[in-house]
Amino acid sequence: MRKFAFGLGCAAMLGVASSAWATVGVIVDEDFESYSSTSEMAAVWAGFDGVLASEIDDDFDGTPEVSGIGNFAYHPGGSVNELLLDSPIFATTEEWIRVKVDIYDNDTSLDPYFPLNPSNKRMTLGLRSNAPANILELGVYNSTGMHLSYRGALFNSVNGTPNPGWQAWDMGTELVGEAELAVNRFRGGAWYTLQAIIKSDSVVYEVDFDYDGVMDYSIEHLDMPATVDGFNAIRFGSPSGVSSTGGGLTFDNILLEIIEAEVALEGDLNGDGFVGLDDLDLILGSWNQSVTPGSEPDPSGDGYVGLEDLDTVLNNWNAGTPPTASVVPEPATLALIGLGGLAMIRRR
Repeated sequence: MRKFAFGLGCAAMLGVASSAWATVGVIVDEDFESYSSTSEMAAVWAGFDGVLASEIDDDFDGTPEVSGIGNFAYHPGGSVNELLLDSPIFATTEEWIRVKVDIYDNDTSLDPYFPLNPSNKRMTLGLRSNAPANILELGVYNSTGMHLSYRGALFNSVNGTPNPGWQAWDMGTELVGEAELAVNRFRGGAWYTLQAIIKSDSVVYEVDFDYDGVMDYSIEHLDMPATVDGFNAIRFGSPSGVSSTGGGLTFDNILLEIIEAEVALEGDLNGDGFVGLDDLDLILGSWNQSVTPGSEPDPSGDGYVGLEDLDTVLNNWNAGTPPTASVVPEPATLALIGLGGLAMIRRR
């Protein structure tokens, strides 16, 4: 059983399947299968510490725990391997940037490079401008306290909202036997998928904690437009080359692409692609209440659920693709529909 915690001031979703992004152009699609040696990899990903590998031996007993899935890159930390892009890429209102990576964390102090200090692991996939102006990173930072982490740094902020420094994937707690433990905790060697969607004015960070194709946690940091410098480099290893005395990380399936911006369906508050009773129920559940500005029941963004939010739904009623299962409106919802009708009459 899991209990989930939502980030304050940000939109958060849990257990959401990945969207089918419409790809405009692929910038980097790296599975490391085209290299036969570390030197070949380093000729593309400039750097001298990343190692091309096809096996992972977590406990260093001579028997690999991970093998038979092809090549990947292991990085011990302390530097980065970097690929410079032919030209900078930018997020706009029409086109967004998607960056994704699979990582394997051995989650153990048994590391041949730094075996005595597992708590100070700092390893990420980074996307940045070498200006520098924009930095975005996904990975592990000071792993005992923060394990899987992300950050955005040096982005513009039109209203003074600070960029998120290092943030843990705070997904609440779950019961393991009789113990209540953090979901984002040490759990032995495992693969994870991390990704970020960079929009023109915000960044969405997502993690597939169970490595099953479903994003277990998604959080959007609002009001974070990237600067005009865009991004011109992608790298894996230690963020900014800082030390990683807790050891290294394994990277695979690095993807950097431009995707079509999703146009939100006005009135679709629950994000199911249809404006209907479920959206009205969201408003009903918070009617006449103060809420977080811009949250689901507050499409007007004024922090109060009232007639303006109701009209947003009613004015686009039945738009989109209806769900397959029919839904019978409950009495409370029917009452709200009546209230909405009165509101519209009053405004004529």
